[in-house]
Amino acid sequence: MEVLLARTGGDGGGSLTGVVAVLDTHPADGLPWIGLLLVDARRRGRGLGRAVAEEVHDRLRERGRPAVRLAVLENNAAALAFWGALGYAEIDRRPDRQAGRDCVVMHRPL
Repeated sequence: MEVLLARTGGDGGGSLTGVVAVLDTHPADGLPWIGLLLVDARRRGRGLGRAVAEEVHDRLRERGRPAVRLAVLENNAAALAFWGALGYAEIDRRPDRQAGRDCVVMHRPL
């Protein structure tokens, strides 16, 4: 699991504004999965989430990874719209492994 921190300012020393966790290889399908992407609520709507996601895409592409996946809670319309706008498409619906909540599995070619 790789965790990346997004900070304000170009030198990496600014305040924490976001975090993303990426599993490099999911045991079920061999693809990388984004497990979590959080942005400081005070900074939402400024393109930070998109920038963080694109950084993850770039890093995975540089490693030769063909695609990336993630799961979103089925009732999280904002997250589904966010990931859909970034080119992710629904490929499955299933309960999550920990709590059995209904999730939408999304896939994006890189």
